[in-house]
Amino acid sequence: MAEAVAPQVFTRRASGLVRVMSPYSAFIYNVLTMGVIFPWTYIWAPTAFQGSNLTLGIIFAFVFELPIALAYAWLATALPRSGGDYVFQSRVFGGGFGFTVVFAFFVVWILQWVALSGWLLAVLGLAPTFIGLGVTTGIDALTSFGTWCASSGGIITISILNALLSLALLVSGFRNYVRLQYVMWYGILASFAVMLILFFTTNPSAAQGELDGFASAVDGVSNFFATAKAAAADAGVNFDPPFWFFGTLMVAPIAWTSLQWCTYSVEQGGEIKNAHVFRNQVFILAGSLVLTAGLLVLLALAMQKGIGSDGILVASSGYWYGVGEATIGGTFLMPNLIAIALAGSPILIAIIGFGYILNSFQIVCNCYIGTTRIMVAQSLDGLLPEWFSRIHPRWKTPVNAHLAYFLASIPVIVAYNTVDAWVRWTLGVTFANGAVMTLSALAAALLPYRAKAIYEASPGARYTLGGVPLVTVLGTIGFLTGGFMVGSFLFVEGLGLAYSIDALPYWIVVGTAVVGLLVYWTMRTIKAQQGVKVEYAFAEIPPE
Repeated sequence: MAEAVAPQVFTRRASGLVRVMSPYSAFIYNVLTMGVIFPWTYIWAPTAFQGSNLTLGIIFAFVFELPIALAYAWLATALPRSGGDYVFQSRVFGGGFGFTVVFAFFVVWILQWVALSGWLLAVLGLAPTFIGLGVTTGIDALTSFGTWCASSGGIITISILNALLSLALLVSGFRNYVRLQYVMWYGILASFAVMLILFFTTNPSAAQGELDGFASAVDGVSNFFATAKAAAADAGVNFDPPFWFFGTLMVAPIAWTSLQWCTYSVEQGGEIKNAHVFRNQVFILAGSLVLTAGLLVLLALAMQKGIGSDGILVASSGYWYGVGEATIGGTFLMPNLIAIALAGSPILIAIIGFGYILNSFQIVCNCYIGTTRIMVAQSLDGLLPEWFSRIHPRWKTPVNAHLAYFLASIPVIVAYNTVDAWVRWTLGVTFANGAVMTLSALAAALLPYRAKAIYEASPGARYTLGGVPLVTVLGTIGFLTGGFMVGSFLFVEGLGLAYSIDALPYWIVVGTAVVGLLVYWTMRTIKAQQGVKVEYAFAEIPPE
């Protein structure tokens, strides 16, 4: 029986997905997924690692991520199929390992990012935009709406609507998302450009005055900046710290929480045109990394010019130390809120806010796109029920997988915004997501040896260094640099799991891995009872 079904492991030879995304669209997708205007670097690192240099830390993160991005180019051209990291790891390490890691650390943990995207939309997109418009136009209703957006009820409502709108867009056809992505792309670039101009054309003294006036109009407080600085100092901020090299090195893992997503387009590899072309993947993966890292460095330099070290530390204290005096309208001093305070023009505020709103929506979209394609690939391999891999005949999208993931995200959204300990419990998200990319780098290093036939048929097989496959060299380096950053989240105080006061977040990470392993074992057992050995799937290239 096993021999009879071995050649026909998959539910069908074609997945049903179609290639509608160009390499340039995939490049844009990765830049937007990295959230160029949502990095935590500027409000996390300055006070968590006082004396660190943001610019240098971002450069370190770029250098550490580059070999990973390049190694992915070999994987993506050798296996240009949807499911990305799952396909890579299951074909190199085997299905039990690949399924457990990617299901647990991506499919499960990215639900946290769905909740976070709604928070970003509400608190960092809509709230500061409408507060700023209310201040500049004198319309109190706009300010009130902005304040509601940052409330618990507002965040939950906006988050669920954000996810529902993404569901409707994505199931209607991936082509529709690709078209809208161009609007998001240029809107976000315009927002980012306005922020850079505002920061580069002001100085710390003038910026402090603008923040004082803005806070007075929003919260009715006087001498906002001086009060916030004093409160930050009381909380433990040193406004004249010496340079700290180790602290600067630890900025890299924080910046990596953005830059690591330069590889995320591989999840929809089966929907990217000419995904098998090596130079296309280098452009998509490494090119998006270069651009985003450059933009993050520019923003760091611009903020240093516009608000100075004191302004950056005050802004960071509101987030890291929870200094309430360093927030305006109940929101942190993220770069966009500071830029809105500097703008003084409803038009400029609308441009800045529109970019943040668009990027928030794109983040929930990429959460659904990547995870549903992984679920489709896992279903085609027989490790999830066949229902998940059904593609709508007209829309060419995995409607069932999208619907399931939307429903799963709702309780996470509610818990994220109502359970006080939820953020502490889920500190493992940074470790878990980074672990997937790091292990895929290792899969790239072993590709020529563990999946020799697939490697030798790929366009990257001709690249060697001293007789050693270049992908092995890059993958090994990427595994080590990724391991350094993932390990930092485990052991360095001030980063991810190491920031926890107890071991519970560690056990939650372990628990999700156990869940993934149980799902694999259960599906493997069910298939075996039906006379199908799922192990055969891992020796084959997934369906187109």
